[in-house]
Amino acid sequence: MIQNFKLINKRNLTTNIYELDFECENNFAFKPGQFITFLIPVWWRAYSILEENWKNIKLIIKKRELDEGGRWWSKYLCELEIWTSIRWVGPAWHFTLKENEKNKLFLWTGTWFVPLYNQITYWLKNKLNCNFKLIFWARTKDDLFYIDELSNLKKEYNNFDFEVYLSREEIVWYKKWYITDFLNYETKNSFEEVYICGTPSMIDSSIDILIEKWFEKENIFTEKY
Repeated sequence: MIQNFKLINKRNLTTNIYELDFECENNFAFKPGQFITFLIPVWWRAYSILEENWKNIKLIIKKRELDEGGRWWSKYLCELEIWTSIRWVGPAWHFTLKENEKNKLFLWTGTWFVPLYNQITYWLKNKLNCNFKLIFWARTKDDLFYIDELSNLKKEYNNFDFEVYLSREEIVWYKKWYITDFLNYETKNSFEEVYICGTPSMIDSSIDILIEKWFEKENIFTEKY
């Protein structure tokens, strides 16, 4: 279904990551983890939904300048003026959380956390009876965002926890290096499902390590970008 919607709020989460709030023409059916596709002039571009509330949706998009290898649509969307209207189609996709009581581990890098965060918050609020653990990677502290939101979730729900890994900084309250350093033989004993969202190289490395640590491949669910 094609709809019109308008940008009603925008804020910087980091120097190049933006949270965008849109008001939709109509409400719509949506499964946590799905995305919408912008009908941008000359191009279609999909982005996962961070949060949905009746006719409003929230997205998080990383703006990459063209001289940094970025794509023009991220710059276009992040530079939209408030009250600008734009068209989109969706929601769609099948990268959704399994509704069961198996303990779940989530691995993400950068803005690819959006579909995982959406799934986690939805099922925490709807009292799915399992443990959720999130592992978040960034290069430096300045690349982090939504840490306060994650901390609040941890305070509110005793079945949610998270850890942060920084690869280029050592800070006492964060882990050093990469999210794959979290994976070990105990992973299989603590979690029964793993959800991974990020670049193909990160996902492939994570899968290889999990299988090496005797984790069942059929319980690993991925979304590559």
